[in-house]
Amino acid sequence: MHEIIRLMLVPVMHVYSVVVERNFRSVPRPFDAPQVHSAGIDSDRILLLGCGPALGWGVTSHDLGLAGTLARNLTARTGRGVDVDVLASERMSAADALVAVRCRRLSRFDAVVVTLGINDALALTSGRVWTSQLRSLLEHLEQVTSQSTTVFVLGIHSIRGIDTLDTMLGGVADRHAAHLNQLSADTCATIPRTRFLPFAPAASVSIDRHRTLEDYRDWAVPIADHLAPALDAGRVAISDAAAASVALAQSDAIAAEAARQRAVDGLGILDTVAEPRFDRLVELAQRMFHTHSAAITVIDHDRQWHKARVSLEPDEVPRSASFCAVTIEGRGPMIVADALDDERFRENPLVLGDPRIRFYAGFPIESPSGERIGALCVFDPEPRAATDVDRALLRELALLVQRELREPAGQN
Repeated sequence: MHEIIRLMLVPVMHVYSVVVERNFRSVPRPFDAPQVHSAGIDSDRILLLGCGPALGWGVTSHDLGLAGTLARNLTARTGRGVDVDVLASERMSAADALVAVRCRRLSRFDAVVVTLGINDALALTSGRVWTSQLRSLLEHLEQVTSQSTTVFVLGIHSIRGIDTLDTMLGGVADRHAAHLNQLSADTCATIPRTRFLPFAPAASVSIDRHRTLEDYRDWAVPIADHLAPALDAGRVAISDAAAASVALAQSDAIAAEAARQRAVDGLGILDTVAEPRFDRLVELAQRMFHTHSAAITVIDHDRQWHKARVSLEPDEVPRSASFCAVTIEGRGPMIVADALDDERFRENPLVLGDPRIRFYAGFPIESPSGERIGALCVFDPEPRAATDVDRALLRELALLVQRELREPAGQN
């Protein structure tokens, strides 16, 4: 678009955007927590960042939107669980996204999916500004994510494909979107771990929903087709680099523990009274795994404190004796078939004395910001085979605890 024409049309497009935004106020959108999970173990972590498709227009739960359908499609391809965090807003620009991610611990994500540009296309943002803002965002993601993390930038989808934007001015925005997409592709090509994915989904016509579950299912398929191989490759890269990163991990350990403790303190959960919502979950875990005991634990400085427990007397134990303190060192389940056969625990006072733990299974519990603050665990005075443990079920129960942590006390 010629620069003079663009400048003349900017005020017109601004008014047009305001009208469009009003039309969207009655469209359903998710009201639940911006995080979804698909069943499985050894989960991959995805950040869905931006506006447009990330918002979940037309459905009332992120589980039914792009986040949930993408998670399930990835699990179908990799066989692993998937956790997707959604960081999105209606008016988010690349500059807004950069501000939003600066306070996030992005090193925990295996992939970042960026869905930006529809607002810039409607506003006729100049190519120079778009390129500068997008580059700043992508270079920041390159710096703060893991070396095995891939960033995928989705192209701006057809604006006239949105029923309310199928107008002449929508066509103007569409042509500008094509220009911005080319600039995005050129920018992504210069940043090593970033890929541009053209995104041209069809959408069903639904006058009262704007988007449907079927739309999101169809949209997730091509995205998952590109993400799944990258996630698999990232797993190999992590394995290959593990030995080389030991020194770096040790140097980061103090800072990571400080961040973890801040997350624990920020939850305000320590030494609080028992709550039925957590009690119900540990009782459910004990019944489903047929163990003598179960607990929801929080690791605090030099102790393990029990927010909820079944068949366990003390409300805390020293961190030095804690099985859960070892559990939170990893991101997946920790299964101890027989503590007397495990050199990490055979001399543990909780094994040699009450509650005489022989079998233990635990899964880390994360704060809303992603730090592992404790665990959901089940344990028994009798050993059992590790293969008997349903790891996917253990993860699902831990995720239920995490969901409760997002809700203020008294709302359940």
